[in-house]
Amino acid sequence: MKKLARRGLTGLLVLLLGGWLLLNVLDVNQLKKPVLTWLNENTELGLSVGRLEFNPLSPYKLLAEDVRLGDWFSARQIYLELEQLAPLAGRTEVAILDIIDGRLNLERAQAPALPASLADIHIQELNTKNLALAGQGWEAGGIELRLRDWQPRRQGQWQWEADARLSVRLRQLSHPALELAQLDAGGQLRQGRLELDDVRGRLFGGLVSGRLVLDPRQRELRLERPQFSQVRLQLGESPALPDGWRLLLNRAALDDVSLTTPRLTVNGMRGELRDLEWNGRSLPEGRGNWQADEATLDWLRLDQHRLHWLGDGERQGMRLNGQAWEGSIEAELGWYPGQGRLDIDELQLAGNKLVWQPDITWSLPEVRIHKLNLSRTELLSLDDTLPLSLLDGNLFITDLAWSAGLWRPLSEQARLEGSIGDLAWNSLIARQAAFSARLTDEQWLLDTLTADWLDGHLTLSGSMASYAPHTAHLELTGQNWQLRHLSNWLRAGQGFAGDIDIRASLTGEPGTPASWQGELTLDGRDIFVEQLGLDAWLRNRLGEDYATPKQVDAALAALDMRQNDGFLYRLDLHGPVRDGRWRLNGSAVQSVRHLLALRGEVNLSGSLDLDLGAINDAGCRELAIRLAGDWHAPRLRLHQPALPRPCRPWYSGPVPYPAAGLPGNLVEAVRALPAP
Repeated sequence: MKKLARRGLTGLLVLLLGGWLLLNVLDVNQLKKPVLTWLNENTELGLSVGRLEFNPLSPYKLLAEDVRLGDWFSARQIYLELEQLAPLAGRTEVAILDIIDGRLNLERAQAPALPASLADIHIQELNTKNLALAGQGWEAGGIELRLRDWQPRRQGQWQWEADARLSVRLRQLSHPALELAQLDAGGQLRQGRLELDDVRGRLFGGLVSGRLVLDPRQRELRLERPQFSQVRLQLGESPALPDGWRLLLNRAALDDVSLTTPRLTVNGMRGELRDLEWNGRSLPEGRGNWQADEATLDWLRLDQHRLHWLGDGERQGMRLNGQAWEGSIEAELGWYPGQGRLDIDELQLAGNKLVWQPDITWSLPEVRIHKLNLSRTELLSLDDTLPLSLLDGNLFITDLAWSAGLWRPLSEQARLEGSIGDLAWNSLIARQAAFSARLTDEQWLLDTLTADWLDGHLTLSGSMASYAPHTAHLELTGQNWQLRHLSNWLRAGQGFAGDIDIRASLTGEPGTPASWQGELTLDGRDIFVEQLGLDAWLRNRLGEDYATPKQVDAALAALDMRQNDGFLYRLDLHGPVRDGRWRLNGSAVQSVRHLLALRGEVNLSGSLDLDLGAINDAGCRELAIRLAGDWHAPRLRLHQPALPRPCRPWYSGPVPYPAAGLPGNLVEAVRALPAP
C-alpha cells in the first residue's frame, strides 16, 4: 500500500512537472495567427494583434497588445476577463474589459459582424485609460471611462445605447466651435439617452457645471441648471448644430461670461437664461436677464448695461438700460428676423457723444420707430463726405417707419421735432435751431424751422411729396445774413462779405429746374466782392465809343474786372420765378459811383438772358449791356444808345442813385474827367 502511494505521488509530480515544462515550452503567440485568421474570416473584424498573453490554466483571462481593428480602432493594450462563456447558448459574460491608450475614429467605425456564438454580450465593467476619439470635426483625448452593467449586444444585434451606469473623465474635447477640458462627470445610459448628473469642467478657459442629457433619438442636447463662470465663448461667422439637432438650456447661470462673434462682442455678463432652445440656424427662443460690462454690435456700443431678453421664432424682444457713448440709454426693441424688421418701441438717449465713422452702414430692410427721444446729444462726423458736428441736440420722433428707401407714417401722430444748440457744416455754423415736422401718407410737412445762421436769422417752412416726382413747396426768410461766413464755407476764388436778406416762396420738383414757380427776393447791403471792379470797368466802357452795338469778349471783360475789387452799397434782385426762370424786372445794384439796373431772366438750369443798364441821375440808361447764354461763359454786347431830351427813365425802383455818382449825362461826364 505504501508502495502504491509512493508510485501515485511520483506520477502526480511527474505530471505536474511535465505540465509545467509544456507550458514553458508552448508559446501562446504561436496560436495567434490561426486564431486571427479564423476570426477575420468569420467575423470581418480586420483584427491584428502584436502580442498575446494567455494562460491555459486560466482560460478566461487574456492580455492583447498592439491591437488594431481595420483603420478605425487601435489600442496599446486590451485586457479581457470573462465571467462566463456559453458559445452554444450564444451568451458571453465579460467581467472586466480594459482598453489602454485606445484610438477610435468615429467616422470610419463600423459595427463588427460576429458569429451566432456571440449573440449576447454583457459587460460587467468596461474601463478605458487615455482613450482618444475623433470624427466629424470632433477630437477628444485623455478619456477615462467606466461603464458598468452594460449589454452592447443582444440577440445578434448591436445596441450601443443600452442602459448602463457610467463615470467619465477627459483631458480635452475640441471642435471648431467648442473647447472643453478637464471634464469630470457621472451618470447613466438610459433608454438611449446619455444622462450626466454632475458635469464639471473647463469651457473656453472658464468653468462649467450642471446636468447634461444627450438624446440622439430626439436629437437634443439638454443642459439643466448649468453654471458658466469666466467662460470666453467664441463663435464663428455662422455657428451651427448638426442638422436636426436642438440645444436646450434650463435656468443657466452666467458669471463673468464673454461672447465674441464676428459682429457682436459682450464682456462681463452676469445673470441667467431660462428655457432657451436653439436649432443652430435661426435665432434662439427663450428668456433671460443679465448685466454686462460692455457690448458692441458693429458700430453700436453699450457700457455697464442691464438687458432683459424674450425671444421666440417670430420675435426677439429686449429691454435694456445702461451707459452708452458717455451718456445713458433706455430702450425697448423688437427684432422680427423673418421680416428683417426692427421695431423701436421706445429709445431714450441722454447726454451721448456720438461719432459717425465713414464705414458705418445700415443694413436693416425695415425700421419702425414708435418713440425715440434724444436729449443733450453731441455728434462728430469723421467722414470727409459728411463734415458735420453738432452740440446740445434734442430730437423726438414718433410713429415713423423706414422701408424700401422711403419713410412712411405708422399713424396720424407721425412727427419729429427737435432743437440744436450748435451745428457746424465745415465752417458754416448755425445756432439755436428748432424744427417741427409731420409725415402723412403723401407728403412731409415742415411746420417750422428756425435758426440763427450766418449771424442772422433763418425761418423755413414747407412740404415735400413722399413719392416721385417729390414736388416741394418752400417758404424761406433770411434776415441779416453775413456773407463772409458763406464765402469762407464755399472757399470761392473771389471772397465776398456784406449783409443780405432773402425771401422765397417756391414750388417745384427737386432735380428739375424747369418745374420751379414762385417768388424770390434778395436784398443786400454793403457788399464787398474781391476782383469785381465794376466801377472801373463801367467808367472805361462809358468813356469808349459804343454808338452802335458791339460784341465784346466776355472773358476779357471778366479779366479786366479782376484788376480791382468791388463794393456795392445796395443790391435789390427780386421777381417771380416761372418755369425755372427768375425774372428780374425792376432790379438794380448800387456801387460806389454807378447804378446798374437789370431786366430779364436767370435760368435755374444755368443760363442768362439779361439786359443791364448804367443809369444816370435821371433814371435813363446810357450804357446798354446784353448778357446771354451759359452763365459761366456768356455772350456780351455793349451799346451807348442816343438819349432824347428829356429821356425816358429806364429804372425807377427803390435803389437810389449813388451819392458819389456823376451828375447829368454819364458819357459826357466820364469823358470830361481827367485821364487816370
